[in-house]
Amino acid sequence: MEIMGDKIVRATAANGGIRLVAVLTTDASMEAKERHGLSYLTTSILGRAFSASLLLASSMKVMHGRVTLRVRSDGPLKGLLVDAGRDGKVRGYVGNPNLELDLVKTKSNQYSFDFTKALGTGYLNVIRDNGFGEPFTSTVELVNGNIAEDLASYLYHSEQTPSAVFIGEKIQNKNIISSGGLLAQVLPKKETDPLLVSLLEERCKEINSFSEDLFKSKDNLLSLIKNIFPDIDDKSISEKARTQEVRFECRCSRQRSLNAMKMLDKKELEDILIKEGKAELVCEFCKNKYLINSEEIKEMIKN
Repeated sequence: MEIMGDKIVRATAANGGIRLVAVLTTDASMEAKERHGLSYLTTSILGRAFSASLLLASSMKVMHGRVTLRVRSDGPLKGLLVDAGRDGKVRGYVGNPNLELDLVKTKSNQYSFDFTKALGTGYLNVIRDNGFGEPFTSTVELVNGNIAEDLASYLYHSEQTPSAVFIGEKIQNKNIISSGGLLAQVLPKKETDPLLVSLLEERCKEINSFSEDLFKSKDNLLSLIKNIFPDIDDKSISEKARTQEVRFECRCSRQRSLNAMKMLDKKELEDILIKEGKAELVCEFCKNKYLINSEEIKEMIKN
């Protein structure tokens, strides 16, 4: 029995030819919902972006590596920004947290959120930062705003890696009860092997509703992976390396807020002191508030 809570699980199949990563972001999505006052639609969108960025970050070589996903588009969501680490920590926000839209009917006669309308047309921008040298930035056009296909498009165009991406969520009694994603990739050294690519395609065709599969797996990500790839290389990765905790965590601090204030010029600081007498800085990522008092502002002006 797996411990509950958000996590990432890694595995390989086809003798190391296919890399599999599954992620659970239920708790992180609910925390973002509370912190930002998100609607159900925007909770789902942000949860999907959490899953996507963590799936991307999971392949980074260094533990301090980070992936930033930014959507710039003309839809009423007014864009989003998510920052995820190889260490499983994720944070993010959307431009219009209260957005709600009518549900749309899918091909399978189910009702679903209108991600396409929410995001509109625009671009997905992916920044990979290894912590040394210039971060690697890549931009692709949004396919349909459901994040999964947008991420698959990025992997295909920017990394030329045959990949399948599934991201979904289930909402019950006004709560997100499961949110997560799955990434299956033919590894670079094997990508010329047409058999592996067709195996990946065949297995992924068997997924009719990833959201349902995720919910039915009862948060057991390894069983979710095994349902799709029963022939995973079970002994290839140690349990410790295979499973990793995921959580919503912001990197903001009072010191960072003070540093941000110090970037203002003397005139701006004097204006704040005269008009407000203090400053309240709010972190966009997590809504934490930091109060800077008059004495601290005077000290900044003096220096």
